[in-house]
Amino acid sequence: MSQFSREEMEEMMRRWLAVNDKAEQEGDWRCLADMYTEDVVYGWDTPNGKYEYNGREVVRETCVGAAMDPYAGWTYPYDKIVIDETRGEAMVTWWQVPPGAPVREDGTEMKVIGASWFKYAGNYEWAEQLDMYDYTNITNLIKECVETGILKEMPTMSSEMVND
Repeated sequence: MSQFSREEMEEMMRRWLAVNDKAEQEGDWRCLADMYTEDVVYGWDTPNGKYEYNGREVVRETCVGAAMDPYAGWTYPYDKIVIDETRGEAMVTWWQVPPGAPVREDGTEMKVIGASWFKYAGNYEWAEQLDMYDYTNITNLIKECVETGILKEMPTMSSEMVND
């Protein structure tokens, strides 16, 4: 028997997508933290290892705060959503798209795919999130955006967010 109903998990994802849309429109992703448990675990992998942050307010200021501040104007449209209500998990893919959804001269869109895994806690809150993306591809996309004038400079993150 599943811990959560399919309907509840689908409603959680609808709410999550609505808050994501709001965050994109405002250029501030801190509101996403309201969708996490107080003791949430949020992480992502980089070439230098995995980052992991614990606690809603820590995540608000780091993962969906300082780490996302340089990306005001970017959009993150969700592509695929897979829900496993038996485990209380969701796996999604999304695109990281620069401001203005630019297209290259060859007609290809300037975007990079990423993915997130979520563990649902009930009460319309995520207990865990792990983001996965190809760090080299996103770095190259950002460089391309600077070279073509879409961005004025490379976004920087606070020193605590960068693993040297």
